[in-house]
Amino acid sequence: MLYALGGYFIRFLRIVFRILTLRLTEIRSSRASIHATYGNKTRIGSGSVITADVNIGNYTYINTGSTVEYCTIGSYCSISSGVRINPWEHNLSALSTSPSLGGSDKDIRKRVVIGDDCLISANVIVLSGSHLGQGSVVAAGAVVTHDVRPYEIVGGVPAKHIGWRFDEQTRSRLCLIDISSLNPKEATKKLELSTQNLQ
Repeated sequence: MLYALGGYFIRFLRIVFRILTLRLTEIRSSRASIHATYGNKTRIGSGSVITADVNIGNYTYINTGSTVEYCTIGSYCSISSGVRINPWEHNLSALSTSPSLGGSDKDIRKRVVIGDDCLISANVIVLSGSHLGQGSVVAAGAVVTHDVRPYEIVGGVPAKHIGWRFDEQTRSRLCLIDISSLNPKEATKKLELSTQNLQ
């Protein structure tokens, strides 16, 4: 009996800790799991779905009506409205794709990883196993089926290379910087200092 009460008490403490952690964030959606991991000053818009297997870094925001599943998102990311990250996939190698016939009852997805400072525009779909490099940009309506390199701009269905945000030397220097644990003032200063000699 005492052991059972101790288990409940530990669960209670975990829930209290999660609630206190969530107070440091701005979660405006009742559909965002309290079991997901949210960084400092994370913002989640109303109507967005965040599943329990999601990790989100500091100062990242996810706008309204997005669905985020089974992924890791870095710090300082900007995710627009209507974005779908790692939606459920049907097993196309099964004899049937119908869940009623056992074709989609097993989760075959791989974790999506999104680096720091990425911009994912409105109505983008990011599919299983994709890695978005630091500072990458995905144009509105794109379907990402593969990795996106750091500071690359992609768009279309499927997403293809459009261009680069910066020249190669600047990209190389920016990739050496870890802004994930810095506050906005420190991160801005560090980014500016890293490119100061290039201008």
